[in-house]
Amino acid sequence: MTLLIKLSVLISRLCQFIGGISLIIIVLTTMTDVVARYIFKLTGGEFGFTVKGSVEIVSYFMLFALLAAFAAFVERSQIIVDVFTQKMPQSIKGYMMGVFMLGFFAIGIVFAWGLYESAIDAMEFGKVTQDLRISMMPIYLISALLSALLAIRSLIESINIFKTGEFFDAEETGA
Repeated sequence: MTLLIKLSVLISRLCQFIGGISLIIIVLTTMTDVVARYIFKLTGGEFGFTVKGSVEIVSYFMLFALLAAFAAFVERSQIIVDVFTQKMPQSIKGYMMGVFMLGFFAIGIVFAWGLYESAIDAMEFGKVTQDLRISMMPIYLISALLSALLAIRSLIESINIFKTGEFFDAEETGA
């Protein structure tokens, strides 16, 4: 069980890193694009540098950031409504959380499989992005990998909850 917990923590840290890098790329791309457009405006069109495909870059890295964040923090992803759960025993809350984690496992598997199939299709049919004209295959593969990491972490967290009864409870931490 300790090995599974260590694997879950490792996957979480990897996904936090991927999400953080994605957010940095989003911010840098947006800042560069805004500054370039402002300089273009100030120079009356003399300075023609723009960030080609900035909308695509931001949108695909936002996809990576969201998938990575979901995988990194899946054990904290449940919204517990006090009205329904405040009087419930911890054991029932734990059982419910374990079931929700199994649901996220299923969602991760479905996402990973669908994105993997999309990657194969993109490779086979030569699908490319609209502005940058880069292959969609690596974008789909990275998304599939992040979805698979979500599935793995969800399964590990579910096993841990069912085995130990311990889970992240926002009601207790005040988060």
